[in-house]
Amino acid sequence: MKLIEIIISIMIGLLNSGCAAPESSGSGAGTSDVTEVSQMEITIDVRGNKLTAALADSTAAKELAEKLEAEPVTVLLNEYGGFEKVGDLPWSLTKTDESIETEPGDIMLYQGDQMTIFYNSNSWSYTKLGHIDNITQEELKALFGEGDVTVTLSLKE
Repeated sequence: MKLIEIIISIMIGLLNSGCAAPESSGSGAGTSDVTEVSQMEITIDVRGNKLTAALADSTAAKELAEKLEAEPVTVLLNEYGGFEKVGDLPWSLTKTDESIETEPGDIMLYQGDQMTIFYNSNSWSYTKLGHIDNITQEELKALFGEGDVTVTLSLKE
């Protein structure tokens, strides 16, 4: 009998401590941040061409959007390994690295203060910043070309 009373007490305690489903305010406020971030886009100006990239739902992507809201940033990207361009950002962003198989068009944060744009695939630990939309691997390779390239990032209006 004592065991049943203990189990019931534990269950009531769990229910009263917030383990029940959260109440909805009806305003949708609990989901607005996720929706807003997933719809945020940036413009990447490379060699006079404007590309659009959807930002990822990551802390680093949110921080990038905040920085670009203040002003655009220009980054010199260096060729690396025949599959990516990588360059130093003027500030650090929060890294939440995970092992990722990248795809052409992926934009990643590397070591917290470097941005990488992929025109081929690679496996490594990165924090996802976003992905360039509506462009093929061949178009990316042709646009970013051989050697170093300068890009300007801005928040899409």
